[in-house]
Amino acid sequence: MADGPQVVILAAGQGTRMRSATPKVLHALGGRPLIDHVLDLAAAVGVRRPTVVVSPSQPAVAEHVAGRADIAEQQAPHGTGDAVRSVPEEHRQSGPVLVLSADVPLVRPQTVRRMLDAHQAARPAATLLTVVPEDPTGMGRVVRGDLDTVLSIVEERDIPAGATAPAECNAGVYVFEGSKLWAALEGLSSDNAQSELYLTDVVERFGGDSIAVLAAEAAEGLGINDRRQLAAAEAELRRRTLDTLMASGVTIEDPATTVIDASVRIGADSRILPMSVLRGGTRLGAGCVVGPMAQLRDVGGGDRVSIGSSQLEECELGDDVVIGAYCRVRPNSVLGSGVQLGTHAEVKNSRVGDATRISHFSCILDSDVGRDTNIGAGTVTCNYDGTAKYRTTIGDRVFVGTNTTLVAPVDIGDDAYIGAGSFVNADVPPGALAIGRARQRNIEGWTARHRADSA
Repeated sequence: MADGPQVVILAAGQGTRMRSATPKVLHALGGRPLIDHVLDLAAAVGVRRPTVVVSPSQPAVAEHVAGRADIAEQQAPHGTGDAVRSVPEEHRQSGPVLVLSADVPLVRPQTVRRMLDAHQAARPAATLLTVVPEDPTGMGRVVRGDLDTVLSIVEERDIPAGATAPAECNAGVYVFEGSKLWAALEGLSSDNAQSELYLTDVVERFGGDSIAVLAAEAAEGLGINDRRQLAAAEAELRRRTLDTLMASGVTIEDPATTVIDASVRIGADSRILPMSVLRGGTRLGAGCVVGPMAQLRDVGGGDRVSIGSSQLEECELGDDVVIGAYCRVRPNSVLGSGVQLGTHAEVKNSRVGDATRISHFSCILDSDVGRDTNIGAGTVTCNYDGTAKYRTTIGDRVFVGTNTTLVAPVDIGDDAYIGAGSFVNADVPPGALAIGRARQRNIEGWTARHRADSA
């Protein structure tokens, strides 16, 4: 199977049990839509561009996968058999056809490869993935002819009252021989409890020419139909992610309270402390310490970074950055190597040079700060005048005293010194001492005149 199987992903389900305006397959699992996990699986095992079957009533699904898959529309919700039958003639292959479900996101690539190998060796009409879960509620049951063959799959609603249901369940992942699949789909009947065309009914039509591969973990067959099952899948994916990180040399002090997306990358000898959340494309180097109670999303960090109970989003950190507790680093910020943030500090849309220190309760907004500069506690770069935002530039080796207000646009030259409690609204030359004091003066009616002038 050098060129890989044809891949069909079923994503047309209405997802009514989710009780949501968002299509089921676009609900997030591990920080990414369910269908993205299945697209990744398809990419890992097949070379051919997948075909995703969608519902015209959910255009957001087609928009989400555009450019990554061919689209086939199932015009009405008539069941999984009708969904596969919706694949247009020009996209139907006669060789192996791998059918995946967009709401079954935990199947491992190695499991599908085992299925493909078994199918290649035996060449049955169908090879299906099965699981033996602790709670099989809602799952179709596998009826075997002997240890090697499968006779049929019976949906739970169609099991006769009082009958003993098999423990082995259908996981909703199949490899079919296309030359047999497409013809079998045309003869399906909707004579069942849901009045739908079941894809599983083709197995019975194949008359014992089907085999099964049992998944190593029952969680691989977990289908997402409601938010309780979504939470169960989240817990399983989190367990896998943390296990992989720990095996690679990362210490997770309390896995029960730690949330890390599967897309996150962390270097060896790093420690993640309890109740921390790392999301999206976050990547950290070796020897980092994060938490407790830190929140990171799409953060790039170097080696030996230390982050306390703080919130960071879409920012870059150099090596040896130290961020204290209750800080916020907002998007488009870059902190150079050795930068230190005290507690309750905020940085937004700013570049901060190497070895610069930003002390407690300071707010650095829309600023460019040089190397080895000291920003005293309580300093604010005022970026907004009520109409527009402006930038503040602070050079290298500048000392900014505590409780200083810098009103942008303003340029503080290299080696300048600003006295504590200063109000600075004019440029400071390199090497100069700036001391700004403001005496209160109330101007009656100023606000009304200012707004009129702005208008």
